[in-house]
Amino acid sequence: MSKSAVLAPPAAAASAAGSGTPTKVTMARGPRSRRRGENLSGWALAAPAAILIALFFVLPFGLTVYMSFFDWPTFGVPEAVGLANYGAVVTDGDFGEAVLFTVAYTVVTSVLGILLSLGLALLVRPRFAGRTAVRALLFAPVTIGFAPAGLLWLSMSNARTGVLPSIFVSLGLAPDGVDWFAEPTTTLSIVVVMTIWKTAGLAMLVLLTGMDSIPAEIYEAAKLDGAGAWTTLTRITLPLIVKPLSLVILLTVTTTFLAFDQFYTMTKGGPDGSTVTVVYYLYNAAFVALDRGYAAAVAVVVVLLMAVFSVLQVQLQRGRKVKA
Repeated sequence: MSKSAVLAPPAAAASAAGSGTPTKVTMARGPRSRRRGENLSGWALAAPAAILIALFFVLPFGLTVYMSFFDWPTFGVPEAVGLANYGAVVTDGDFGEAVLFTVAYTVVTSVLGILLSLGLALLVRPRFAGRTAVRALLFAPVTIGFAPAGLLWLSMSNARTGVLPSIFVSLGLAPDGVDWFAEPTTTLSIVVVMTIWKTAGLAMLVLLTGMDSIPAEIYEAAKLDGAGAWTTLTRITLPLIVKPLSLVILLTVTTTFLAFDQFYTMTKGGPDGSTVTVVYYLYNAAFVALDRGYAAAVAVVVVLLMAVFSVLQVQLQRGRKVKA
């Protein structure tokens, strides 16, 4: 009897013994093999994204951390200074003012922007004639970069040739010939309005996606129970769009805290340095003062601040889930 007949099942072995032809037996893949194959497939699919993240975030951030421990001149040999750059960042009053201004700008812009986005989402959610066109018009500013948007609003706000001052003067809301960018309050107000105009469309779209996922039966049941618009909003809509709303908050705060383009194109940090954000401060340190080591330390501190905020938001979200 052949060796293959011994390894084959009884019926196959008998057939193989009678015919003298070797029989090939195919073994089924076990659970471990399938699991190993799925793991390899998962790693293969994640590898391109992981490589891109490593090249464009992890590696540059690692080099930034390395530079922050040196006095890094534009020309010459870097000199190790330990934690001196971080000590200078912490004790620098200008950096503290930039952080305070950025936080205030972030809070005002984020709160107003999210409330406006929520209101727009509620307005354009029902079916009406031209709804798609209205949504497209509200989303259109998102397609413009911050730098072009800043130049556009700078031109519209010009005291001599801008359309906005002309409108305000004709309505008796502002005196003629006043430069809006000469006062910190009006300067910040224009930048806040421009930023909200630029970003509200995306937040509106995200919130609309969450609202559209709510079953219509829930609203019908609430209507039968006599729930009003405010009760429906606070008891049904907002609790059921917590995840999209959390995403909007994260994106809005992150984008606003890292603002640079609109301030560079519209205010140049003025008047009198009253609109210098942390990123603008970083830019000045790196490319105006050419203090690369100190600028690297500022960048690390900014990244850590954003990481702390992200962790706090995630923990807050988890706490809400536990209570629910």
